[in-house]
Amino acid sequence: MGKTKKLIELDNKTIEILEKQAKLQKRSLKNYIEYTLEDTAIRYSEPSEAYKKMMDDMIHRDDKGELKTYTWDEIKAQYGR
Repeated sequence: MGKTKKLIELDNKTIEILEKQAKLQKRSLKNYIEYTLEDTAIRYSEPSEAYKKMMDDMIHRDDKGELKTYTWDEIKAQYGR
């Protein structure tokens, strides 16, 4: 995938906050901003075709009554928690 450079302007308070967060993650400010923006973009992107197909199958199985679901209490009881 190609890369594009963009110039952004942020106020000093924002930079200060982001620098603190970057240090907590042991990242440079530049790396932290790039990572955060890429992570956000991925969350906004459309699900993959494989995921959509899997979810359509799950919905179809649920509609036909073939899908067994468990409550959280049932799962905890089964594993002794």
